[in-house]
Amino acid sequence: MSGLAAAAAAVVLVALWLDLSMVPGPWLLVAFSSGVATLLATVATLVVLHGVARHAEAAEARAAIAESERQMTQREVERLGRMETEITQARQAAESAVLAKGEFLATMSHEIRTPLNGIVPMLDLLARSALAPDQRQLVEAAASSSQALLRIVDDILDYSKLEANKLELETTAFNLRDVLEQVMHLMQRPAENRGLHLGLQLDPTVRLSVRGDPLRLRQVLTNLIGNAIKFTERGSVTLVARRLGETSAQHLLRFEVRDTGIGIDADAQARLFQSFSQADASTTRLFGGTGLGLAICKRIVELMGGRIAVVSEAGRGSTFWFEIPLLKALGDLPTPDTVPGQARVLLVTPDPLLRSRLSSLMTQWSVSLQCVENTQEALERLRSSSAGFTTVVADISRLRSSARALHRAVGRATSEFGTQLVWLYGDEPVPDEQRAGATLLPRLAHESDLRALLSVVPRAPDTARPGPTVQPLPLSEPEQFFTSPSVTVPGAEPPPAQPAAVDGRRLLLVEDNPVNLAVAEKMLESLGFTADHAGNGVVALEKMGRTRYPLVLMDCQMPLLDGYTATRRWREREAERGQARLPIVAMTANAMAGDRQRCLDAGMDDYLSKPVSRTQLEKCLHRWLPPLDDGTGAQASVATGPTAAVPVVQPAPAEPWPFVEETMPPPGASAIDGAVAALDTSVLDELAEVTGPGLASIIQVFLEDAPRLIRELETASTVPDLDAMRAAAHSLKSSSANMGALALSAAARRIELGAREQRLDRPAVAVALVIAEFARARVALQGYLVRLQDAGAAT
Repeated sequence: MSGLAAAAAAVVLVALWLDLSMVPGPWLLVAFSSGVATLLATVATLVVLHGVARHAEAAEARAAIAESERQMTQREVERLGRMETEITQARQAAESAVLAKGEFLATMSHEIRTPLNGIVPMLDLLARSALAPDQRQLVEAAASSSQALLRIVDDILDYSKLEANKLELETTAFNLRDVLEQVMHLMQRPAENRGLHLGLQLDPTVRLSVRGDPLRLRQVLTNLIGNAIKFTERGSVTLVARRLGETSAQHLLRFEVRDTGIGIDADAQARLFQSFSQADASTTRLFGGTGLGLAICKRIVELMGGRIAVVSEAGRGSTFWFEIPLLKALGDLPTPDTVPGQARVLLVTPDPLLRSRLSSLMTQWSVSLQCVENTQEALERLRSSSAGFTTVVADISRLRSSARALHRAVGRATSEFGTQLVWLYGDEPVPDEQRAGATLLPRLAHESDLRALLSVVPRAPDTARPGPTVQPLPLSEPEQFFTSPSVTVPGAEPPPAQPAAVDGRRLLLVEDNPVNLAVAEKMLESLGFTADHAGNGVVALEKMGRTRYPLVLMDCQMPLLDGYTATRRWREREAERGQARLPIVAMTANAMAGDRQRCLDAGMDDYLSKPVSRTQLEKCLHRWLPPLDDGTGAQASVATGPTAAVPVVQPAPAEPWPFVEETMPPPGASAIDGAVAALDTSVLDELAEVTGPGLASIIQVFLEDAPRLIRELETASTVPDLDAMRAAAHSLKSSSANMGALALSAAARRIELGAREQRLDRPAVAVALVIAEFARARVALQGYLVRLQDAGAAT
């Protein structure tokens, strides 16, 4: 543009010069001025045009840039829209995958339990038959493997809940020492089986009344202690609980599980709390396990607001620790427990951990305590003490060779000072000679048991009335230790009128389903027991109030009043009247993870999942009922009231059988496709071994009762009334499972679960499936009845 302006200016100058050369002299100045003005105007015009052109170019450039930016913005908006759509779809797919995985795991757990329901009882029956030693070893190995498989299934279900954030913590008030001692009792047997010493060290400054989730705390501790026992060949495993501090609302506690096992390399420690991880591949080969236990512990501890870690060195043992806050109990005040009276105790045990634990407890109770390690020192203290001792607590499991001498020495002290002798026993039975005049207490007895004994200070025979009646506690499963021994205190007020006692072999069976009732009665009969029957919780409470039963078998879902509510009301009545705790065992067809805890929270003492095998029932009864004298059969097996004494029994030498939560889930194929047999005759064959000829009448009861339940389902499905459908389906599920009608049980279970979760889409179709399966089951059962009759005629 500048070049063009210069050229134009040159042209104008040439033209001006030519014009001026022709202008006469007088007009030359005027012409020159006019030419210069023309030149300047031309240049100015050219400059203005140049500026306009530049502005136009800039505007075009800006417009191009704006258009480009608009297009880029539009493309970005479209991309973000597509991304949002993809994210939404991915989130929906992930949620669907999580739900599908949860349903898959729940279904698979039931599917796995289905064959195990046949394997476990069959192995049990096989083990009871005459076997060669090598055959018995194989059967025991198979039984152990089936139990391990069930534990693995439970671990996977727990982890799936944690992964899906479906695990919710409860907040309830509980006693921390109770939880710790329950864990110790539970793990005592596995530790003793490996020759390990299991100890508990509880900091005296730890406040025991707290609020939190005792079930999950117990789960973490049990898992850590179980791992410690598994990876420790010799030595000890110790649980330590201590206080780190507190806020206005919380206690901060630290729990440690110390072992003397194989230890862990530093490189492997970082992987321990990852899912499906162990220290290395050789660990899995040597010790087994899924590698989920520590991952579950970590997630639970983090859910509690705490942290977990490990301190270990290869070959020198490990310490797994976790710190969690627990809420303070309402009305939490520092009120230390004390033992009334002037208790003077001599503790005799060579076990340093037991000595430390009991010393800590008795110090908190303001007991005058002296500790010795052997009988010789104990005899010297008994001779040299001028005031004597009110109680001698001796660890008979570690003093076998000198127990007789200590027993005689305490007998002499009893005549002078009224000293009572308390034997702390383990697995081995206490000889009758040492039982005389002594009180028996498990080595890991609940603190309330020990405190109750020390609270009764005996008097010398010449200055007092007869001393308190304190009987030995039976050695059994952990839960049996959690009630205080009954003590008769001289001068106490007489107790209120108690229900009439019954034969120790007469129980109360609370069951509303006639098939389940018949099966349970036959099983009890085969075990030498009889049963009174109650069809709902109202009738059960009435009979429990009239008759002092040794044990109650309680169904959970019943009309009028369910088992949970009935148990809570009975526990309230016991507390009001000061009665001893009546063992109540749940018998339910529910086997989900929370069902067992729901039973325990309601106040029940044990849990059996239907269908219940004869062996499971037998071991449960042995756990809660002491052995009876077959000659008399009249000994009451449970005492009620504050002055009743617990019967004297021998410690059970047999190892308690771990109860497994089982259920009868649906088979892997659809209930209507015919791939699953309508009748599993092995279930009936096993039942026949228990019931004998009575099996035919039980089958007939089922064939008469099942149509009633199906009619209830049909009626409820027309509304639909999901609660009524759930109740009827629950009853049909359990009774059909007892009869071996697995496909029918599966169809009923689908209705129960769908109604419970309020998502039963097509109730009428679901009921139609049940009707179809019942038709198949009825034909199969009628054929089985014919075969029974033919077999009876042949014999």
